[in-house]
Amino acid sequence: MNATAGSMARSRAIVALILGYFVVLVYATIASDPLAAIVAELGFGVIAIAVGAMLYGQTANPRSVLAAAAGCLGAGGVLTFAAVLTRVAAIDLLSSFFVFLGVGCYVYAVWRSN
Repeated sequence: MNATAGSMARSRAIVALILGYFVVLVYATIASDPLAAIVAELGFGVIAIAVGAMLYGQTANPRSVLAAAAGCLGAGGVLTFAAVLTRVAAIDLLSSFFVFLGVGCYVYAVWRSN
């Protein structure tokens, strides 16, 4: 991974999104606010897509495990939006599966590179 100014700004933005997500999630849980819960779910989708896009920008080979991680995270984020809009449990489960698969692929790619 290279530490250019653009990638540092993107990394900070993603960290800010993640922190914001957890703040909204904690509030939604404590206050039992359904609107805040929806905002947290949408934030989760945005984070998954943003991390997937960042990973895809860092891969040199489109057939690598890192590219698979990026694709899975992007798909999981898009499916999160679909789950929020439709409230279909199967879509929600599928979005979680893709996000977990993307995180697993990323962990494997990092483990394999060391």
